[in-house]
Amino acid sequence: MKQASQPVPVTDGGDAGAPVTDPSLTARIRDRYGALTPLERRLADVILACPGELSGYSATELAGRAGVSKMTVSRLVRRLGYAGFEEARLAARRGGDWGSPLFLLPPGGPPAASTAASTAASAPPNTGLSPLEAHFQRSAEALAATARQTDPALLAQAARALADARRIWVCGARNSAFLAGYARWQFIQVRNEVHQLAASGETMAETLADLGPGDLLVLVGIRRRPPAIIRLLRTAGERAIPTILIADSHSVLEAPPPPLTFRCETRSLAALDTHVAALAVIHALAAELIPLTGEAGRARIRAIEDLHDRLGEL
Repeated sequence: MKQASQPVPVTDGGDAGAPVTDPSLTARIRDRYGALTPLERRLADVILACPGELSGYSATELAGRAGVSKMTVSRLVRRLGYAGFEEARLAARRGGDWGSPLFLLPPGGPPAASTAASTAASAPPNTGLSPLEAHFQRSAEALAATARQTDPALLAQAARALADARRIWVCGARNSAFLAGYARWQFIQVRNEVHQLAASGETMAETLADLGPGDLLVLVGIRRRPPAIIRLLRTAGERAIPTILIADSHSVLEAPPPPLTFRCETRSLAALDTHVAALAVIHALAAELIPLTGEAGRARIRAIEDLHDRLGEL
């Protein structure tokens, strides 16, 4: 397995940062909705029903679907602050790339009543698979794609950093929070000093003030990342805090990634991302860590199991 040969684009602003810094297409429509004409509102309602579809339509096709003129499309996108229809289409595409479920909903109106129906709406045609089979196949494909772009030498290097660090701090937000928690649960089985950043009721600064080169930050930053996570990544770099970053493979990072970065395929057939590959990378890191901890790791596992018995916890 090798790392992807093409470098991942990194920006510090501009279009790539638009999902974080610019009002989204839907936000612009809602802000201006009351000032729209009846025909513009009819068109806006069509866009709001499934904004991700906009990236796949021409202005003529969108006008036909809404039952308005192409001139109405031009007037609306300019009223929303876009230079033209193509700029609005790019904004809708960015919403999908950034992972917004609203922009990733399958066409055809509101979400389906069940997961299977939703998967069916977006499953590739003519595969011969049931919706459930297509769902699991896509998860397997995400794992395989992540394995192909993961460098075993980089994984071993990250595991060594986990073993050698004075303290490990795990951090994530939104969906990445439970992935960071899973990482802590795995690592703490075989080594001590694995902490959450930040604990409930704390701020990041109160912990970051004590972190230095002897510590290790494990940051899970799967799309969609709050700005605070990007600021934390930048601050860790400025303070020379060694960092392992687990990110998705297709959204642009708004800060320079650290050397120990692992990209995971998260795109799915549904409007919500799949995180099976991120879990697999974390598990692979834990598996590499276990032998590196040697007898101390084994002794810790034995002590934990003994305490489980004494406390009657399991």
